[in-house]
Amino acid sequence: MPSNLVRNRTFLASEATGLSIAEGLLKARPAAGLTVLDANLRPRRIAYRDLAALAEQAAASLRAHGVSAGDRVCLLSPTTEDLLITLFGIWRLGAAPVVVPRSRRTEAETVLEEVRQRVKATQPALLVTTEQNAGLFAGRIGAPVVSLRRLREHTPAPGPSLPMPSPDSIGLLQFTSGTTAASRAVPVTQAQLIGNIAAAGEHVGFGPEDTYVSWLPLYHDMGIVSLAGLSAGGANIVTMPTEAFMQQPSAWMRTISDYGGTFTAAPSFAYWLAAKVQSLRPSPLDLSQLRIAVIGAEAIDAGALSGTQETLGRYGFGPTAMCPMYGLAEATLAVSGSSSTTPARVVGPAAGRDQAGEARPERPLVSCGPAVAGTDVRIQGADGGVLPEGAVGEVLVRGPGVTPGYWTALGGADPDSRPDGWLATGDLGFLDAGELVICGRIKDMIIAGGRNLYPEDYETAAESVPGVRAGNVVAFSLPGQERMVVMAEIRSARTDLRELGREVRDTVSAAAEHAPHEVLLVRPGTLPKTSSGKRQRRMARELYEKGVLDVLHTVS
Repeated sequence: MPSNLVRNRTFLASEATGLSIAEGLLKARPAAGLTVLDANLRPRRIAYRDLAALAEQAAASLRAHGVSAGDRVCLLSPTTEDLLITLFGIWRLGAAPVVVPRSRRTEAETVLEEVRQRVKATQPALLVTTEQNAGLFAGRIGAPVVSLRRLREHTPAPGPSLPMPSPDSIGLLQFTSGTTAASRAVPVTQAQLIGNIAAAGEHVGFGPEDTYVSWLPLYHDMGIVSLAGLSAGGANIVTMPTEAFMQQPSAWMRTISDYGGTFTAAPSFAYWLAAKVQSLRPSPLDLSQLRIAVIGAEAIDAGALSGTQETLGRYGFGPTAMCPMYGLAEATLAVSGSSSTTPARVVGPAAGRDQAGEARPERPLVSCGPAVAGTDVRIQGADGGVLPEGAVGEVLVRGPGVTPGYWTALGGADPDSRPDGWLATGDLGFLDAGELVICGRIKDMIIAGGRNLYPEDYETAAESVPGVRAGNVVAFSLPGQERMVVMAEIRSARTDLRELGREVRDTVSAAAEHAPHEVLLVRPGTLPKTSSGKRQRRMARELYEKGVLDVLHTVS
């Protein structure tokens, strides 16, 4: 097999296709189920067969509120028992959920406008939300609204039995993260939701015997796709509200310890935060059963890997538990991943530039492993040619998880998006020993003095400076200029801003060998991020260009 094309041929389609999510619940082991933790981390255990019955009732109630198979249903709520039952009811009916991110804003009109935009894009038959939101949204968003409580309490009149939905029915409209472009809706079938997780499980090493612990929001693809695929596959799941983790990061590892979690997943920043809190305020933990800790959804920081291992290793976190993965909404979720039997691998910078591709970043990079079962990955040059191993180019993906296109205002997917089956991801990367290594986003990179410069190079360097909040630096390029602007949140109001600004500028200049155009120091909470916590470089640049940022200090 040529080194420029990586394929894993061990995909067992018979285990992952041919079932809807509802049918998967009915086939689960009697002891398997979902444990839902409330805001106070009190548990409510629901066996999957009981969940199937509750989903049947929820589907009937949805139908009574005008929802039919094939319709979209918007959901806007914290992760609660009622939300999860409604979600499985949508899948049972054969409708497609659209989980709307909870706004980071508090102004009522701003929240309304954000919801209106999602409603306009997806044309749902119904929006289901909290009691408070239902009163705010009713008659103002262009779609019928009902609260979760009223939907659960509704007793529909007897009607014809519901047919099982087709595995090929759309099981999710997932919006892309919107880090470098406007967020777009991706239609994913129930078969893809189940099949992608089955393929990833076979590849990484998880399955029905595992207990998965998650705080991930359901509006994030890693959160909802994992929930759908693992529940249909019969694995035990423990969910906790996203807000519980954000307010008390130690709750994540404590829940893994308390429930004997064997599998979890999160972005890089979450592991860094959990390890930091544990080092500052140690608490009793037993992480010896945690075999798989998937890390992905954003650029993976090599420092976060080593820091997590160093801190949590004292509590049983194994040296092979961390499993870096690469994926994106347009491929359902997982594209490549590391095995749970070997330690995560860090790839150092290469000397010079490969004649066939772009230059690698100067920082250490984390391997995201080989392609998952059934998926092909190749690296393409600017001229459209396939690049050899080691050369940096755009990552292209093909496989059963790749969706046909983006959802259009008229319904359905754009049929011309991927005529040859290959998805151009917009990410730069290379293959190393058959494993995929991601460098960054094409749109974020600049070329200066014949060298490729990535915003991650600037962000990593700036975050190493004492006084800068780790995970809260954004670097972005200016149109028509080969310079980067670095925006960093300070840790303390007592910081000497002039000295800190100079140190950030000098540290970044030395690390990138290219001085930033400007360094901006801002208050905590200023940087724009996506609903899943990713840095929004495009939005940061727009705010900078409009001159609306509350900047504490500037260094040129």
